[in-house]
Amino acid sequence: MDAETEDALWAVCDAHPRAPEELVAAARLAFEGQLDGTNAARRRERIARWSAERGGGG
Repeated sequence: MDAETEDALWAVCDAHPRAPEELVAAARLAFEGQLDGTNAARRRERIARWSAERGGGG
């Protein structure tokens, strides 16, 4: 499980038993992003941008 999904699920657990619908939707979106690869793509883009800002190529 990637960090985005784990964080989202813990937030829902912390809000139990009255998790707001927006929180549940965010967790669902994070899980879908893990399954379809968009979370990983975003992470790769952040790392590449961070590296480029520091003159690291990449």
